Amino acid sequence: MRHLMTEQSASVSVGDIVRVSGVSRSSFYAHFASLDELAAELLKAQLAEIGSAGDQQRREDLIVGTSAARVGYTRLVAHMVEHFSLYSSVLELQPARGAYDEIVEAYATRLLQSVVVPDQAPANVNLELVTTYIAGGALTLINAWLRGHIDVSDDELVEQLVGLLPPWVTSTRS
Repeated sequence: MRHLMTEQSASVSVGDIVRVSGVSRSSFYAHFASLDELAAELLKAQLAEIGSAGDQQRREDLIVGTSAARVGYTRLVAHMVEHFSLYSSVLELQPARGAYDEIVEAYATRLLQSVVVPDQAPANVNLELVTTYIAGGALTLINAWLRGHIDVSDDELVEQLVGLLPPWVTSTRS
């Protein structure tokens, strides 16, 4: 199945997944309502993994500030490139607002729990709004890049994502 998801030129369908993985359609649909739900679950798991790795590195003072953001965004972009055919297939479907909202919510929650330092935020800022804005903006930008609407390298995309973060988000813990 990894082969299906990593082939840059192919699109992925539920039929492809069940054929390659050897499970029945009914088994697939017992776990996922649709292809976009599978993609959402895969991306939410990757966001959790990136967040956990970042938490550990921050606890050990291995990375801080913009370096931590750069590492996280690099891993997120690399994951989406690695699974390009799955994500591009999902992006071609009719908008699945529920799955997208779940991903943004999971990403925003992860940012709120592990990245944003509340005492570094300006007093008038609602942290839930900011993390939802950052998560939605980053995923929209990555989506546009994957679809070929933005012509930059992986590294340039990561640098732009890091540069768009408010400075207080990437400040170090006091």
